[in-house]
Parts: sequence; C-alpha cells; structure tokens
Amino acid sequence: MGLKPKDEQEKQKVVPLFQSGDYFFHRGIAAYRKNHLQRAIKLLERAVKLTNTEPVFHVQLAAVLSEIGEYERSNEILENVLAENKDVAECYFFMANNYAYLGLFERAERMTLRYLELSPDERFTQDAKDLLELLRFEREEEDDWEEIEEDEDELLAQFERAHYLIRQGNMSQAVPVLQKIMDEHPTYWTAHNQLAEALFQMGDESAFDLCYTVLEKDPGNLFAICNLALFYHKNGEAKKAEPFIRSLQRVYPIDGDHYTKVAETLCTIGEYQAAYERIKDVSRWELEERPKLLYCFAVATFYVSGKEKAEPLLKRAEELGSKQAIDVLSGVAKDRPWNEIVHYNLWVE
Repeated sequence: MGLKPKDEQEKQKVVPLFQSGDYFFHRGIAAYRKNHLQRAIKLLERAVKLTNTEPVFHVQLAAVLSEIGEYERSNEILENVLAENKDVAECYFFMANNYAYLGLFERAERMTLRYLELSPDERFTQDAKDLLELLRFEREEEDDWEEIEEDEDELLAQFERAHYLIRQGNMSQAVPVLQKIMDEHPTYWTAHNQLAEALFQMGDESAFDLCYTVLEKDPGNLFAICNLALFYHKNGEAKKAEPFIRSLQRVYPIDGDHYTKVAETLCTIGEYQAAYERIKDVSRWELEERPKLLYCFAVATFYVSGKEKAEPLLKRAEELGSKQAIDVLSGVAKDRPWNEIVHYNLWVE
C-alpha cells in the first residue's frame, strides 16, 4: 500500500472538537480552579443547556453561583435537581450553606441534618458537622438577644462603656460595669468574655476560670476559645494554648464580627498563614473602613508574602489612623528590622 499524499495525512491529524455539555463542563471546572468565576458560570450554563439531564452540571453551577453571592439562584437550581432526583445528597449540603449565608439558620440546619441523614460517610460529612455546630451557635446567640430585646439599648450602652474603658486601659472601672451586666443578663456571654479579658490584663488568673465557665454553659463559645488561646499564648504556655489554637484554625464563622475576631486572634498569637487566609477574603472596602483590621492584614501579609506586599497596606493603615501602623512605620524610619517590630496586638485599637 502506498503512502497517502501529504495533505491527506495532515487532514487525518485533525481531531474534530465536539462542543458537548461535557466539554463545556470541564472547561468551566478549569476556569473555576483559576478563580475565573464569571467565566466558569458562563461555561457551566452552556454545559447545562447542552446536557440538561446531567445533575452534576447543575450542582456545580449552583456551587459557583454561591461563591459570588447568588444564593437564591443557587438554591433554585439545587431545588430543581432534587425535584428530579432526591438521591443527589450534596444538594442539601450546598443549600444549607446558602441558607446560612442568607441568615436563615433554621432552614440551613434542616438541610444540614438531611444531608447527614442521607450521606453519613460522604466527603462533606465533617464540613456538614462543623456547619451544624456553627448554626446552633448562631441560633443560641439570636436567642440570647431575644431575651434582652426590651432593654437592648441600655445594655448596649453599658457594654460599649465597658469596652471603651478597657481600650483606654481603665480595667478597674470596666469590671463593675461588666459584672452588673452579667448579674442582669446571665446568658449574655459577650460580657463574660469581655470581663475575662479585663481580668487577664489586670493579672487576675480568675480570667481562665471565667472562660472555662462560659464554655461549660455555652459549649463552643468562640470568644471564650479566642480568649483562652490568647491568654495561654501570652503566658508562654504553648501546650495549653494548642488545643484552642487548633479549634480556631478549623473554624470559619458566618458572622462577620466572629470571623474577624478569629483572624485577629490568630494574627496576635503568630498564626499568620491562618490569619491571612481569612482576611484576604474581606473586601477592600471593609478593610478601608476598619484601619485596625487593615493593619492586621498587613502584618499577616508581611509574614506570608514579604515586605513588598505588606508595605503598601501598612502605609494605607497609617493614613487611616491605625496606631499600631503608625508605630511600626516610625520604627521602620529608624531602620529597625521589620521582623522585630511588625506584630499585631488585638488589644490595641
């Protein structure tokens, strides 16, 4: 058999590109992994249009929509998948996350329990258990606020006064204010945790007992865990601090204040990578509104990515009035080594 002409050989090398749903799905996944979310959505929408009967395509599209905050649309897609096939258990997990972000904690809890019921040993099981713990914590926090709703304004005014006194270093004046709040509202755990902080800064070891009491009565209380990690770290008791630090490394709270409290605590105790991973997802607008948190991000960035990336953040935090950033850049101007002066202190405004 003789050789075919060269142009025919070349034609045979050309492989037709079938733009099927599967093709667009894999391109969408590739875009998602590169964090090109809008492109990923367009590709996955194309995949769904071409192969509407493949539930995995729908679920992946819903997951990416959730990433950009389109929680309602994501849930609508997941509900449609479940209407066709109730065995796609991960739909319940993704819906639970969406409901949690929407603040619909009861619905989120029901979806999480449904997922765990259907898939006790699947890949999202531990994440679902962690989410369930957070949801119950959030609901307990809501219940606490309902109990004190009638005199909420007075309570907040008292608490803000105590917080201000602590930040000014007037611990002895803050303590009786916090004790009064606790007497009147025994389950207002924020006051307990704030009192523990004041006591620790006064050198009173009963701060530890107070934190453990909070955890006994309110298991998983995030601020108490933050305090214990910080207290033991500052006392140089690394082994005692370790289990609390591990707990903080695993948690990504839904509530914004809890989220930043964890990040700031981790940064204060030198867990810079974990702090960076959390704060990098905070919007630049919010960082601009909170110079202290921007400085925290600058510190974490320095230890994770180096001086060049951290310096613009430090300078911006200084411009916005961060006391710690001002002190650090003053030290930099005097040629002090960065790693000696760039640190974060949760207790300094």
